[in-house]
Parts: sequence; structure tokens; C-alpha cells
Amino acid sequence: MLFASTMTVMSGAIIAPALPGISRHFSDQPQVLIQLILTLPALMITLFSPLMGYLADRFGRKPLLLMMLSIYGLAGGAGFLIDSVNLLLASRALMGIAVAGILSISTTLVGDYFDGPERVRFLGLQSSCMALGGVVFINLGGLLSDWSWRGPFLLYLTGVFLLPYAWAMLKAPKLQSNEQAGHLNAPVKVDYMRTGIAYLAGMLSMMMFYMFPAQLPFLLSEQGEVSGLAIGIALSTAAFTASIVSFCYGYYKPFLSVMTIYIAGFVLAALGFLVVGLTQSYAMAIVGAAISGLGLGAFMPNTTAWLMRITPQRVRGRVFGGFTATFFLGQFISPIAVAPAVTWLESLRNVYTGMAVLCCVLAVILVILSRTLLRADSKL
Repeated sequence: MLFASTMTVMSGAIIAPALPGISRHFSDQPQVLIQLILTLPALMITLFSPLMGYLADRFGRKPLLLMMLSIYGLAGGAGFLIDSVNLLLASRALMGIAVAGILSISTTLVGDYFDGPERVRFLGLQSSCMALGGVVFINLGGLLSDWSWRGPFLLYLTGVFLLPYAWAMLKAPKLQSNEQAGHLNAPVKVDYMRTGIAYLAGMLSMMMFYMFPAQLPFLLSEQGEVSGLAIGIALSTAAFTASIVSFCYGYYKPFLSVMTIYIAGFVLAALGFLVVGLTQSYAMAIVGAAISGLGLGAFMPNTTAWLMRITPQRVRGRVFGGFTATFFLGQFISPIAVAPAVTWLESLRNVYTGMAVLCCVLAVILVILSRTLLRADSKL
């Protein structure tokens, strides 16, 4: 389940270093189509995650996960052989649908297999692997892209290689005893207000986090001549600190409530954005990215842990399908939201400073909610 979770990061990170080579090979095609090769899977994840959650609840987690692993490996690896942009985009779209199923189901299975402190620790480990996977797979993709722009697509075949192990090791989760006793058709109540707030928190955290891989290279270039290696190190810093915070989630969660972690995360993210926005130094920009990573790294395990506490098992698949959709919607809309903000605030540096202000506002709103509508969650 941990390796399957990293495949969501692999969907884009693997081929990012190969984009210049793909652009040269398809030099007669519009640049926007080349960029879609990278971003199309995120859009498919957003669109199809709710459906995957429903199918997982309706037909079972394990069969659907095995099917999605097969599609992921074959559709992703097809890029090694395809020599048409349209076919390549179609294969990337199909792979994005598979990723929607893999992340929704693997996260749902965590709630089915684990409970209590064990679940909290595993959620932290899952988020840590996803963040750290971004660092590893960007470098692997870069290494293979030096050989050929087609090389990184071979890494997607890991989905096929994982299939026999997943078939042998994963067990179909058992329903709770009261459901087995004849309550399968009883209505299930979903707390839409709290679920919606959790969705929004996940989406905002992803939108903010994605400002580093999408915008930081341009900001560093404005400060002077910066090598590709230096930019890569800066981008990896936020992902690395986020992975550490996610990994340690199970150790500090027993001492902090869900709301406290959210508030602290927004405060740390604000501090990091402020440092990046105000500094003229490459070293301090790395420090700012690291601080923001520390704040935003806790959001995914915290949100998934919260949703598992408030969601009935029978509808957990569709609830986490919705969470996956909103989470990746944050990634998709991040550059779209920043573009007009740069025009309005006159510089990318001011956008980072403005994001720090937004994080502070969100922290204050959560403080108020934790004492009113979400008073119960301030004790979870």
C-alpha cells in the first residue's frame, strides 16, 4: 500500500525531466500539448476519484485496486513505444484514471486494516513515502531522460510488477460486525460540514505546497543565475521536510488535536512563505521552503486521520474518492491561481508574501472554528 501510494507522485514527477526531450521530438506540436502530457493525469485524478471511491464501495477494494495497478503499468509504460502526441495524451489520461483508483483505494484500505494509534502511524508513513517519493522519482526520471526521453516511461511498469505481490498479500477487508448482523441496507449518515472542511484543508495545502515546484524556479532565476542542480536542491528541500513531518505524525499526534495541527501547520507555512517572499538570498529561500514543508507536510496525514474518524466504513471509499479529487484539484489549480495573482500583486515575490498573509488568516479562522462549530474536533 505504501508503494502504491507513491505511484501518485510518480505520475508526474517521473517524466518532468524528460519534457525538453519530448518537446524536441515533437517539435511540430504546440507547446501546450507538451505541457498537457505532464498535467493531464492530475486533471483525470480530480475528475475520476469520486467515481473510483463509489466503485470501491460497490464492488470491493482489492479487485478494483488490482485492475488499476494493471492499467497504470500498461498505460504508463506505453509511452516508451508511442510516437504520436495524441496517443501519448490518451495513455496519460488513462493512467491518471488508474492513479485516481490507486490512491483512493489504498487510503481507504488503511482505514479498513488499521485502527487507533496504528492507523495514525501508518497514515504518517504513507504521506511520508509520497513526499519522499517525489525526491527519488524526479532524480530517477532525470537519470533515464539523459539516455532517452522515452526512458522514464519504463518506470511505470512497476505497477505490473507489483500486481502479483498485491494479489497475494492484500486481503479483502471485513465489514464491521453490526453490518454483518443485517444492517447493510441501513442509511449511513455523512457529516458533510466537517467532511467539506477537511476537503478544503487538503485542497489548500496542496495548492500552497505546489507553489514550490511550479513557481520557485522562476523566483530563484529572478535573483540571479542559478544552475539546474541548485534549483533541484531547493525544490527537494520542501518535499524532504514534508516527508519528515509526515513520518513523525504518529509520534506527535497523541499530544496534539486535529485542529491544533492544522493551526500550527498554517503558522509554519506562513513563516516559510514570508521568508521566501522577503529574501534576496538563495540560501534563505531554501530555509523558507524547508519551513513551509514542515507546516504543510502534516496536512495530508492529519486530514486522512480526521476523515477516518468521522466517516462510516461503508461509505469510506467514496468519501476518500472525494478527498483525492479535491487534493489533486489543489495541484491542478495552483499555477492557474498564481497567474492572475502575479499580475495583481505585481511580482512573484509579493505573491509568496501574500500567501503568508492568507495562511495567517486561515489559522485565525480555524482557531475560531475550533471553539465553535468544531469544538469536538479540538479534542480528537
